[in-house]
Amino acid sequence: MSPRFSVPAPEATGPFVLGLDVGSGGSRAALYDATGREVGRRHHKVEHAFTTASDGTSVIDADQIVAELTVAIGAVLGGFAEPVAAIGVDTFASSLVVVDAAGEPLTPCITYADTRCREQSAALRAELGEETLAELHDATGARMHSSYLAPRLRWLRETAPDVVSRAARFMALGEFVAHRMLGTPVLGTAAAAWGGMLERRTGAYAPRLLEAAGIAAEKLGAPTDPADGPALAGTPLAARFPQLADARWVPVIGDGLAANIGIGATGEDAWGISTATSGAIRVLLDTDVPRLPTGLWAYRVDARRTLVGSAMSDCGRALDFARTTFGVPDELFAGPGIEELLCAAPSADTPLVVPFLSGERGTKWRDGARAIYAGVSAATTPEELLRGSMEGLALSFLRIADQLREIGGAPRRIALSGGMTGFVPSWLQILADALDAPVEHVDVSRSTMRGSALLALEQVPGTDAAPAPVLRRVEPVAGRADHYRERLARYEALADLA
Repeated sequence: MSPRFSVPAPEATGPFVLGLDVGSGGSRAALYDATGREVGRRHHKVEHAFTTASDGTSVIDADQIVAELTVAIGAVLGGFAEPVAAIGVDTFASSLVVVDAAGEPLTPCITYADTRCREQSAALRAELGEETLAELHDATGARMHSSYLAPRLRWLRETAPDVVSRAARFMALGEFVAHRMLGTPVLGTAAAAWGGMLERRTGAYAPRLLEAAGIAAEKLGAPTDPADGPALAGTPLAARFPQLADARWVPVIGDGLAANIGIGATGEDAWGISTATSGAIRVLLDTDVPRLPTGLWAYRVDARRTLVGSAMSDCGRALDFARTTFGVPDELFAGPGIEELLCAAPSADTPLVVPFLSGERGTKWRDGARAIYAGVSAATTPEELLRGSMEGLALSFLRIADQLREIGGAPRRIALSGGMTGFVPSWLQILADALDAPVEHVDVSRSTMRGSALLALEQVPGTDAAPAPVLRRVEPVAGRADHYRERLARYEALADLA
């Protein structure tokens, strides 16, 4: 289990901030002190799960999330008398809640994993054409893909016109949370950018995408930078929790940005890698990216910063799939067997896996792609299929890393966190070998929530966050990178068939 980077309550120093985090598995809150460490055991999680279906549905009730966060905040602040200076919020990215004129939701929260708009995504790509798509990618930093807002809005217009006709606002989940808790919807610039329609250089919605989606800009929230969040005085949330009377609300950000901040991957030469249900590599830049490689996204954070990187829908999910589907013995993970399997020298006989269980995002963004397991024979063991799956994940990261190197060269530091790696830390050897670079495992529990808290601390004078501890640094083994380069060429050929 990941350690909690915490300080005993008697030793904690103010000012204090709250971190709120909404992930795919639950809603969380925690109290942090001026050093960016959790205060004692003041953290709380309410578990949940998305409702999914074979047609690509992936939703959750938005008011359920508000209720969960309210419970979590109450648990964290119960018996705590000190004032809280700010609240930082992150949620899973690319979410949508349609709200009517009375502020009531007309739809559940449609999550990033919902692919029901894949046909509309394909239609928009055909309508706009390659030249316009390239221009839009450069302007917004986002590709045309089912995880983004434009095809989702087109899908709603075509499949639920009654909902669209009654819609007063199209909100991101964190914006809806603010709407309920504060009485005012507040949309963070970073969360707006994650919808794929915000121009990364200007902070305005792209007119061509508004036209393609059939929506007026006024029905989308105005992007608000972290420093411009509202005061909580006079809000329903402050009335319920007096400790928040003088606090500020830092507008919602996506979990990817929060993860980078939470593990300290914030310089232009520092990459942050996440290995949860999904996975990503990201770098936070203070400079413009004049030419964005085709497989990357670039999301505006504020007037100064941009988050650049790419993601995969299946990371920990690919591990879980291999374990359960191929019958990998549980005993393997309880002893030295898993380290022996994953730290061994690579073999040409290992199955080659393209782990697109939920479609492809980075680097070619093909919604309908599916996983491929190649080089499998009657003699292939469950353990070899597991090794191949972990190598496939490393290759997925490598193809993203190659494009990141195009804009910034080799990183000075690669920091990594995530529940998947916490479960099988020995897989870091495969990743370091494939990237041909050292990887530092920063295993702070819920780095995304810490990131939202650190962003809140940025807005509070007199704070100085402590660096997150590094549990292990894994060096690449000389000579293994060539093997993975050869595997990557074959991986890409298979991915084109997926």
